[in-house]
Amino acid sequence: MTTTDEAIVIGASQPTGTDPGAPTEGRVASRRPTWKVFLGKPSTLIFLPLLLLFVLVSVIGPFFVGSPSATGNPPLLPPSGQFPLGTDDLGRDYLARVVYGGQISLLVGFTVALLCMTIGVVVGGLAGYYGGFMDTALVKVAEFFQVLPGLILALVAAALLGSNVLIIVVILAITMWPSCARIVRAEAMRISKLGYVESAKAAGFGGIRILWSDVIPNAMPPVLVATSMTVGRAILVESGLAYLGIGDTNRPSWGALLNSAQAYMQQAWWLALFPGMCIFLVVLAVNILGDGLNDALNPTIGRVK
Repeated sequence: MTTTDEAIVIGASQPTGTDPGAPTEGRVASRRPTWKVFLGKPSTLIFLPLLLLFVLVSVIGPFFVGSPSATGNPPLLPPSGQFPLGTDDLGRDYLARVVYGGQISLLVGFTVALLCMTIGVVVGGLAGYYGGFMDTALVKVAEFFQVLPGLILALVAAALLGSNVLIIVVILAITMWPSCARIVRAEAMRISKLGYVESAKAAGFGGIRILWSDVIPNAMPPVLVATSMTVGRAILVESGLAYLGIGDTNRPSWGALLNSAQAYMQQAWWLALFPGMCIFLVVLAVNILGDGLNDALNPTIGRVK
């Protein structure tokens, strides 16, 4: 089990007094007040607006800044009123480059997390609910992908297929989804033994219906926590790959900006400072929000220290 898996320990309460055929909403309704707890936490009030600000700037910012590839300005200008984040070595507006770089970094982070959650829910749910040969086979598949070296895969893929955002997303997704699948599998194994699931089986409901109507919805809280953590991991890994020169050179991410800045650390400090701060703040925000969501969903057991 990975560090991310160990950090997420959530006790899902068994719904009581429900009919096996009752709507799923009735079985997960008890979790809804936890969102009020989550949104009321001081850390949420600080870091959720911060994360939303980064997303908002990345989405609408390009409509207000110039082209990130436009040259003609004096090179290596420090931050000023005309250029709030200065210019780079080619005279390009660094604010525009940081804004556009955020699009790539955030797109990779959230897309990889969504793909990992989707694959993990399907594979982990089937393995945990049905058990037996299906469980053994799917666990072996997950273990195979989990041990794949993501960095080496990215290097090989970049050499064979070229460096672009899609390749990076696919590589990160196929190496990160097993963590989510393990969490879903463990929850599915536990939930499938609860009374209301046994009642649904006795009532003659099919396995797929029970899995997607009863098991998966009640396994989602730890999955949401793991998904939030995956966003930060994906952004960090993508930034590291871009720093090594693996990525779309026409649409640089924050990591690619750091790669370009390393030759000008002494005379142009802002080239490394601003993209580095963006990576730090976004990853910090998603990790703290993930911890806060974990605490809100599981106030009694808490996190494994």
